[in-house]
Amino acid sequence: MKKLNHILKVSLSLIVLFVFTQHVTSQVSALKVIPEVQHFDGKSGTYTLPSTVKILVNTTKNDSLMNIAEQLKEELHTMFKIEASVDTTSATKAVAANEIVLTYSNNALTNSEAYTLNMNSSEGVTIQGVARDGAFWATRTLLQLAENHNNLIPCGLVTDFPDYPTRGFMIDVARKFFTIDYLRDYVKILSYYKMNELHVHLNDNGFKSYYEDDWSKTYAAFRLESDTYPGLAAKDGHYTKEEFRNLQLLGMQYGVNVIPEIDIPAHSLAFTRYMPELEASAPYAKDHLDILDDKKLPIIYDFFDKLFDEYIKGDNPTFIGTDVHVGTDEFIKEGAGRNVDNHQATRFREFTNHYLQHIANLGKTPRLWGGLEWLKDEPLTHVPPVGNAIMNAWSRDWVNPHKMLEDGFEIISTPDVWLYIVPAAGYYRDFLDISWIYNNYRPEMVNGSVTLPNFQEGLIGSTFAVWNDICENGISQLDVHYRTMPAVKVVGAKNWKVAPTKTWEEYQAVANISADGPALNLSGVYTNAELNEIASKIAENPINFNGKQEIALGGTELGYKYDASFDLKPARGNKRNAILFQSRHGVVTLNTGGTGKLGFARDGYTYTFNYAPKNRTWQNIRIVGDHKSVALYIDGKEHETLTAYKKTEGIPRGFMFQQTLVFPLEKVGDANNGFKGEIKNLKLSYINKDKAE
Repeated sequence: MKKLNHILKVSLSLIVLFVFTQHVTSQVSALKVIPEVQHFDGKSGTYTLPSTVKILVNTTKNDSLMNIAEQLKEELHTMFKIEASVDTTSATKAVAANEIVLTYSNNALTNSEAYTLNMNSSEGVTIQGVARDGAFWATRTLLQLAENHNNLIPCGLVTDFPDYPTRGFMIDVARKFFTIDYLRDYVKILSYYKMNELHVHLNDNGFKSYYEDDWSKTYAAFRLESDTYPGLAAKDGHYTKEEFRNLQLLGMQYGVNVIPEIDIPAHSLAFTRYMPELEASAPYAKDHLDILDDKKLPIIYDFFDKLFDEYIKGDNPTFIGTDVHVGTDEFIKEGAGRNVDNHQATRFREFTNHYLQHIANLGKTPRLWGGLEWLKDEPLTHVPPVGNAIMNAWSRDWVNPHKMLEDGFEIISTPDVWLYIVPAAGYYRDFLDISWIYNNYRPEMVNGSVTLPNFQEGLIGSTFAVWNDICENGISQLDVHYRTMPAVKVVGAKNWKVAPTKTWEEYQAVANISADGPALNLSGVYTNAELNEIASKIAENPINFNGKQEIALGGTELGYKYDASFDLKPARGNKRNAILFQSRHGVVTLNTGGTGKLGFARDGYTYTFNYAPKNRTWQNIRIVGDHKSVALYIDGKEHETLTAYKKTEGIPRGFMFQQTLVFPLEKVGDANNGFKGEIKNLKLSYINKDKAE
């Protein structure tokens, strides 16, 4: 009988536990937010942010909270037209529906990124952060909930914290330039999804096989202004020191650590071209530093010691964050693969030790790419994790994660097999497999062969990467964004909460309605009502443009799978590249390049349709675009489609050159070089686009 009672008690306990677990799971799943929160104790009813709000900062410790409050005030206005005021209070919780109280927590949570968010229909919102980061992440959750629930937010208590402290994105700005405005937007995008690192790869070069096997013709760039070495920064695009410093300050405001990388001793053609004395000789490629030459080594150390010192030392340093990445990626003999000699391995390890120590001596945490597995000497030159060095574990060939953890490195899972994007290259991934990542990936999966134990000590999270290996291939900033935006969401989700409760379908439903970030729309996503409002600026009555006027449309760009049409009657005498439509990322032009033809330009590339609009004649022009092509229709008939083609001239291997356009919707015309003629009947829509509802 006792045994039967025990069985009944255990069975009843399991039933209660199952019911409780299902209840908690369903509550968490009810919140439309990415990443999914750890816990949600839901209550009846919904909370609505009113049209006027009081943001109240607890006076006990309000220095950093006051900055968060001011930022939240601005975002509530730009996102929802809510008028908010900011003040201090001695209260630790909201007591009215129009109050948002920010305070620090005195509960048992210890993670500095942890927070609670309490939403009550009659008592408003109370945010308690363990520290500054936690309080800030709570505001990201609140903004997403307000937007994704149409300001009918389920009431209840959110308790939230990340499973992993490092959630990052690496962007190769060397082989393709990204404007500082784009990087600033990405700080906000990453932050919105609680991604807290932006790793900026500042120097690199193309493959000489795409440049007639000639290193002198091969593209190379270093993207940061230098006073020590005038002219080192790329002429086709670089950041001033002030711009990069301000990017890091913005990151600090948004909880994102901006990490600069100067990649040496390989991938260094920008440096060897600037100072040929640094250049390696055969069997090493000209994009390698000659660290094996005893006479050149002091010159190399002097050059890069001074470069790092310029950015880190002084009263107004350029690198103001906590971490600096020194690269150390893929130092190999040209065409030799795994053929590594003892001297090569020793010098590489000594060089690595030098720069780990140099960065640590300057008060920064050094970072590096995993590369020690290939480069072993005998006896082994030890590379210790000086300054608590952090390593990106990216390849099963180049890094042994077990050995690196044993040696004391912290590692970031950056598996090339799953988390590398190389746009339009034909190898690695053009788009991450986000459904597979959501359903299967964990940060412990550091490569295709090694999976560490769950929450392995020393593993601090994941980073996904965009490598622009194929330089000058026509890819645009917004093409890259089209690839990375889904990745930001899913990598953020799987590092914040490794085992989410939502199914893939439930997650994707939330991802589809989630914006890029606070008042950001690089994806060019609009509802049909919003598109109609934009198009109404150019309606059925013709508007005459004289070449010196412009009309603001109130949009940014129309994202991929778009359909844009308009009626156009050009006047005679349109100037070269007369602007028809424009945004900060691109233009549609008449008389493109002086050809008289319709065309467009973005990211330094100009594309021309084989169509010259007829002067003083009405014609309907329709442009349809996706991430692979741009199609032109004239008077209802398909005229031409520009799509990727294999570029082979002077290129033995050849590569696919991209021809794409995200349609510009900021303005029609231009005050300085606008088109002449009449325009009417602007129509905007998507083709099979889920979001345009």
